[in-house]
Order: sequence, then structure tokens, then C-alpha cells
Amino acid sequence: MFYVLGGLMLLYQAWLNWRLQRALSGLISVPMTEQVADGVIALGGLLVLASGAALAALSAWAVVAFLAGWAIQAAYLLWANRSDLNDPVASGRQRSVHAFAGYTAATGLVMWLPVAGVLG
Repeated sequence: MFYVLGGLMLLYQAWLNWRLQRALSGLISVPMTEQVADGVIALGGLLVLASGAALAALSAWAVVAFLAGWAIQAAYLLWANRSDLNDPVASGRQRSVHAFAGYTAATGLVMWLPVAGVLG
């Protein structure tokens, strides 16, 4: 259930970002990197939502969904951390890294569940 809520929060964040960018589009231009980042956040939110729903249903698709969610989050964090680490935005990303560590642990557990016969 936690991952379903987390996925919904990520989707809500992406939706708010898109609305803000649209509202400000007449005043400032939004860099393409910000637009790509918002798209990746939305994709990550969908994958986290799907992984939580698949796990709640005890579906074997939970493994695939968790691995896909893990991969998109890892790629995003590697891409986002290419910037200056002294930048306030980059230093605020530490919470995302901690959340990714928790998702990594959950992904490992979900990968073990078919071996234990829990997922069908």
C-alpha cells in the first residue's frame, strides 16, 4: 500500500510541475532538461504505483514492476547527480537517495518472494 501512495504522490508532483510550467510559459522558458526530468518523475510514479498494486495483488508481475521502477529511479538519480553537489537543489536530493535505498531493499525482498512461493 505504501508504494501505491508513493506512486500517486510522484504523479501528483509531476502534474503540479507541468501546471506550473504551463502557467509560467509566457514569462520564462522552461529548459528541456526540466521537462525531461518531469517526464521521468511521472514514469517513475507510474512504475512505483504499478509495483505497489502488483504486490498488493500478490502477482508475479510485481517482480517486473519493481525492477522497472528500480531501473528508472537509478537512471534518474545518476542523471540528476551529474550537477554540482554544492548546489542547494542537488543537496536536497538526499531524500530521494534515501527513498531509493528503501525501494532497493523492497525490490530485493520482492525478488525473493517467488522463491518463497508467495507470488503466483
